[in-house]
Amino acid sequence: MPALTPEIKAALTALFGDRARFNKVERIVYSHDMGALPDSIRKAIAPVPDAVVQPVSDEEVVALLKLAEAHALPLVPRGAASSAYGGAVPAASGVVVDFTRMNRILRVDRDHQTVTVEPGVVWQDLQNSLAQSGLAPRLYPTSAPSSTVAGWVAQGGSGVGSYEYGFIGRNVLSVKVAVPGSVTEVSGEDLKLVDAMEGITGLILEVTLAVRKLSQDVPVLAAFPNRETLFGALEDLREKQTGLWSVSVATPTMVAMKQKASNHHDLPEDRYLALMVFPAGREALVMPSLKAAVIARNGELLSPAQAEKEWDERFYPMRLKKLGPSVISSEVIVPLHRAADFLKEAEDRFSGEIAFEGTMVGSGEVTLLGFILADERRKSFSLAYSSALVVMDSVRKYGGRLYSLGMYFTDDAPALLGPQLLARLVQHKEAVDPKRVLNPGKILPPSVDRVSPLSMLNAAVKVARVGKSVLSMASNLLARFESGEHESDLPDGVAEDSFACAQCGYCRSVCTAFDAVPWETSSPRGKWYLLKEYQKGNIPFDAEVADALYACTTCKRCETVCQLQMPIAEEWMHMRSVVGEKGFELSGLDLIRHNVVEKGNFWGLPNETRKNCIPSTVKTLDNGPVGYWPGCWASFVMSNMPTNISRILQKAGQEFVYLGEQETCCGLYHALGGYTRELGETVKKNIDLFHERGIKTLLLACPGCHATFTETYPEVARHLGLNWDIKVKHVTVLLDEMIREGRLPFEKSLDGLYTYHDSCHLGRWAGIYEQPRDVIKAIPGVTYQDMAHNREDGFCCGLVAAFNSLPTVAHTGAKRVAEAEEIKADVMITACAGCGSQLNATSRAMGARVRQRDITDVVAEALGLEVQDPSETVGAFMGKAVELLKDSKVRATAR
Repeated sequence: MPALTPEIKAALTALFGDRARFNKVERIVYSHDMGALPDSIRKAIAPVPDAVVQPVSDEEVVALLKLAEAHALPLVPRGAASSAYGGAVPAASGVVVDFTRMNRILRVDRDHQTVTVEPGVVWQDLQNSLAQSGLAPRLYPTSAPSSTVAGWVAQGGSGVGSYEYGFIGRNVLSVKVAVPGSVTEVSGEDLKLVDAMEGITGLILEVTLAVRKLSQDVPVLAAFPNRETLFGALEDLREKQTGLWSVSVATPTMVAMKQKASNHHDLPEDRYLALMVFPAGREALVMPSLKAAVIARNGELLSPAQAEKEWDERFYPMRLKKLGPSVISSEVIVPLHRAADFLKEAEDRFSGEIAFEGTMVGSGEVTLLGFILADERRKSFSLAYSSALVVMDSVRKYGGRLYSLGMYFTDDAPALLGPQLLARLVQHKEAVDPKRVLNPGKILPPSVDRVSPLSMLNAAVKVARVGKSVLSMASNLLARFESGEHESDLPDGVAEDSFACAQCGYCRSVCTAFDAVPWETSSPRGKWYLLKEYQKGNIPFDAEVADALYACTTCKRCETVCQLQMPIAEEWMHMRSVVGEKGFELSGLDLIRHNVVEKGNFWGLPNETRKNCIPSTVKTLDNGPVGYWPGCWASFVMSNMPTNISRILQKAGQEFVYLGEQETCCGLYHALGGYTRELGETVKKNIDLFHERGIKTLLLACPGCHATFTETYPEVARHLGLNWDIKVKHVTVLLDEMIREGRLPFEKSLDGLYTYHDSCHLGRWAGIYEQPRDVIKAIPGVTYQDMAHNREDGFCCGLVAAFNSLPTVAHTGAKRVAEAEEIKADVMITACAGCGSQLNATSRAMGARVRQRDITDVVAEALGLEVQDPSETVGAFMGKAVELLKDSKVRATAR
């Protein structure tokens, strides 16, 4: 189909407003899923959509279908695109319908144990929500941190819990779907026309699932000497009909690759593993039979700690991709009694180069997912892809079948669906979608679909399948190790990780930028994909790409869930200088750079006014081993912090050096903007100043300064040949030490319910979580409670987003304040001037009950010291920040 006409674009814009995008970069990041394809196959389709839209209601979806039918416009439904079969990838361009914003849990029926959800609900979010009602999903995918309920239903998936509950379709009670001209609720036998059909028979609007009672799940891990004893034990357990809920398996190669990739070697790498899980209430029923079956087959029960760790790792099968950096997967379903034979052929053929993990479906089948390490940058990648097809083809001789048809294996539809269901499906498709606008090119092969866009694709897949017979397996695998380096003008770590990224979307689910502006370019995986496409020569490094790379608060939440444990935030920081070298900059950061260079601070105010933040009654030193560095935001915006700290230190008898107007910016904003020359000059100037003043330990109240001095200074100093020998300590750590040493005798009780906001730079960057909490809990009269998201999982305040997205700042601040309100906290404590300013201003704008206070406020007040309220000043400066940055945008630069 040709590109969208102006008429269609106008209609989509009228319907969705800013929830419709047509720009090149956004369309590119919606053109793929987790699968990496050879160019010969990808070129056989038209995967880049003409537009992406994000509906928020059934009515919008119905209106979109009407528009699509009128213009024969292909619609491609998309959940999280966390599979690798092309179901969420356009085959003939058109419009991707991203259901991310339709993510409400509509109804929970505790008595009847059911739940009804919108299509974009993520499984892990559903699990967390159900737990509040004492319920849990019956089963969920191993990609639960990112995959959506409707997406898994459309895939027809199996996963954790499938031993007891089978495929997801068995647990679906009804589905509401929209087709051109109508919305219907499907149940009973008709669910076969929706389950595993990738949206070709309707766009899913709601799913009603059967759920189970919440229970503590008990994992038991067993190791077996070979595949025969592993599956023999599972057959024994099947015959005894024990009360197992979930069973998964892993081959030695899988265990070894995952442990090598994560650099942890806790499990045996020469045995086959079975992870068996059951509800705690069934332990007396399960354990005797389980132990007997394991022992009878020469197996060994591993320790509970090893079992718990493997259970915790159930969502991370792609750890091994770090070794690739690409992975080609093959997923099949095999009868349990033939699983050992199938694995033997596959493992023998690939000589230890293929890794398998699997989950049991019912007690009689096993879904096996095989991984072959590859490198899509090499010419041999297409040969490795052919090798993967061997696994999928060979399963038939063992009575097995493919896991899914998606887009790439539609020729297998007659065998997988059976003639009756296929005929019924074709008839139903003709009735509900005569214009073929619903996800064309999926499930149905060209032989039964009169307008299928897959003729070239099917031919390309057939060529790939032939490739396996004309080239030896050894040459396919050894080709992975072709000599030669891959040329890239990106930093080495960034270049490698852009290909290694699993594209699983786990980062998307926790990303601060994506949560506020939920487009793929906001997410880390979207950025990685753009950088990969740039290195492959498919897109230029232009202003659109640069703009996407700036959409990050460097909060590091993505790193806590990344399957490959990549240092994402640090690599985005490295990319800032590359963006400059490519000729682009963020105008807001350039403005701050100018303020810092000219005036020595973020705000561009006279730097000599910094010293006003330290009371004249506090004696400071000109030279000495301990220095105090307030930072720009505390010095000018929240001067209550340095006032408090200086008085607390004086009361505790701690002498310190204060640099006054000689203090400038630490260099954080130079690093954020990629201004390497200015950053180097600042680092040298500050190091010289510290040495000149005799400072050995630097006390910091600003987590951003703390991250800069601990992460950036050592690196820059090494590069410049400077001696960085300064110890850095955050004031919360010092306060905790002083309280424990009895140096801070509290005089006043502060009553109320207190909670604490973890600053990203103090928490995820520095790992300082408990000391601030211990300080707060030590204050007389305080009742402490954490917010729902805390420590490693704490929400970012969003302030850093001000340079590229003020709406993100507002959204994120309001979300954090709302969490404090949910627990009815009286006071939300911060330990960062930036976070404090953001949450102070946000809570007041919201009219929230909770008050923001800095940790030094409550310590000082409990010590009997007078404390200032910075709210008025904060409000004024936050307004100034908005004025400074409201027009910030990516622009070309002469750097």
